[in-house]
Amino acid sequence: MRCQWQTGLLVPQPCEGMAAGGCAHCGRSLCMEHTVMGPSGPACPSCANTQQGYEQNEETELEATRSSYYTQYGGAGYFSGRDRKSVEKETTEGYDEFET
Repeated sequence: MRCQWQTGLLVPQPCEGMAAGGCAHCGRSLCMEHTVMGPSGPACPSCANTQQGYEQNEETELEATRSSYYTQYGGAGYFSGRDRKSVEKETTEGYDEFET
């Protein structure tokens, strides 16, 4: 089974690592790179960021940055289904095709 954590700031991409365990809080399967150890057991960077007693590392800081960025936009994430429809509408209306 693959790790269920997504890496990246603006364009999250799935981790390619093999799962070695899971988050004690949300149940995601995680590779060793995305597992944060703490007093309540292993956690994903997202849960480790919200729970007390977990060590902060590069992944938890990235999750905090991503989380605060998306929160200001309603938490939908970049190019949610609603956003995609508006982008498709804007790109198809009002443009004439160029002849070469």
